[in-house]
Amino acid sequence: MPREILDGFYWIKENGPDRTGMIETEPDSPTWYKEGETVRIPNCAYLLVGDKTLLFDTLSPASGDEILERLNSVLGDRDLNYLVVSHPDVPHAGNTPRILEAYPNATLVAPKYGNGHHLYRLDEGELVGDGDSIDLGGFVVDFHEATFLDAPVSLWMSERTTNTLFPVDWLGFPHLDSECLSLFEEVDTPMTVDRLIEFHGRVMFWYAYVDVPKVKADIDRLIEIHDPDVIAPAHGLVITEDTDVYMDRMKRVVERIHAEGRIGTLG
Repeated sequence: MPREILDGFYWIKENGPDRTGMIETEPDSPTWYKEGETVRIPNCAYLLVGDKTLLFDTLSPASGDEILERLNSVLGDRDLNYLVVSHPDVPHAGNTPRILEAYPNATLVAPKYGNGHHLYRLDEGELVGDGDSIDLGGFVVDFHEATFLDAPVSLWMSERTTNTLFPVDWLGFPHLDSECLSLFEEVDTPMTVDRLIEFHGRVMFWYAYVDVPKVKADIDRLIEIHDPDVIAPAHGLVITEDTDVYMDRMKRVVERIHAEGRIGTLG
């Protein structure tokens, strides 16, 4: 079942494959790992239910039946009004055709940036970017060009009522099976730089080639502009406390990847 984080704000999660073996081959287990636990990097989608409804991202085709069941469990006889796809990548857009088939009245919303929109039918959608918003009645979402991305066609989103930032691939991290659908502050494993690197060292390995002071300035700008109460990443647990701390911690992630190259064991 989806988890209702706040009234009308649902978190739908796909665990992702078992990556425990990669951790167990390391000479020293990371501080956030618990022996005997299964390690996963999740895929997340988010459903907003106001006067109108909006789904952000689709999970991967491996969970096609599950996301349709979970949408139905929340929406029932209601329609899905908007399907927003952050970028044309399997964990984010892979169920676009199935969801549009199940909800043919839904408006497909996609990034106006980059190219390759024909993947997953995004060229059929309404293209949005900075300055565009959708009023759902109870929720208002704003769209943003992605500051940190893993594909040239990419879109971030924020929501005004809950002050949530949806930074897609940025601020992703692995979790343990026992932490599934837990808010990060509900778990007792730490958010270390190493834990963040397990994801960003693969997906945003291009941090190895950046101007680090400029990237740090971009992170400061994100904190100042958004100052979110909630961070809802595509590949991690939802964070509702100390969001500025974890955003700031990404500066050390950038420093490490820039110094050490493509690092992290969960390839």
